[in-house]
Amino acid sequence: MLCPFLIIAFALLIPGTSGFTAHPASQLTRLVKPKITVTKINAIPESFTNNFEDARGFFYIWFFGGSGVGVALRQFPQQYEKFQQVQSLKDDAPTLGGDTVGISPLCLYPRDLRKADLDKVLNNKMTVEQMVRMGPKPNYLSERGYLCFPSFVDANKCCNPLTVRAVFDAMSTGDNVSPDVAQSKLDEFKSDESSDRAAFKNSLLKTKLAGFSSIAFLLFLLGPIIGATCLEAASAGWFPEWPGNDNLPWSLVVGPGFWTIPQYWI
Repeated sequence: MLCPFLIIAFALLIPGTSGFTAHPASQLTRLVKPKITVTKINAIPESFTNNFEDARGFFYIWFFGGSGVGVALRQFPQQYEKFQQVQSLKDDAPTLGGDTVGISPLCLYPRDLRKADLDKVLNNKMTVEQMVRMGPKPNYLSERGYLCFPSFVDANKCCNPLTVRAVFDAMSTGDNVSPDVAQSKLDEFKSDESSDRAAFKNSLLKTKLAGFSSIAFLLFLLGPIIGATCLEAASAGWFPEWPGNDNLPWSLVVGPGFWTIPQYWI
């Protein structure tokens, strides 16, 4: 009776049998490493790489519309225009003169502010709600109750223009600010009894640095994308037969090298 069971057990224990052990061929199959293929991803559409004139047009669009000064002028028109406007207010009157506030050079203002000019703006009797209601409404946010810069200027017509701009910049990084935030900031600046107007100076520096940081961070993100796109578009537009096009940007230095490009220029 035990013979059949002994025969089965003996068969399972013998190496090389086809019991429950894996077949050698299948073991070798599992040890073989999968083949890895690398596919090059183009930064520009394939339709542009087939025609050098289209590739050149693509290069112009990205280079002049997306890099260097082009980014600042096209992606951040409000910030650039504001900077130009602030610089133009350097010598604008009226001003009461006297001691200066001592704002940080990092604010990038053309000159320091006068304490008397700052106090005149902060001592305005109008509330933010009155400024919004009585002032111009050039955009959607101002129509929805936000304080816009033109309304703030209109409420401080007899004050120094550069100081008016600085006070608004201390409340917002743009040209619109929530009425609650604006009123809170103005009350904070007005109640500050320090001789150097520390509350105003600190708030101004904070908002200016926040604006500069956001622009720098966006440029940091866009830089590699714009660079890769412009480089590939330039290669397809002016030297499409260059051997190093498939290994940009390393082929510019390692090999065949950027010095060989003139041989393939069209």
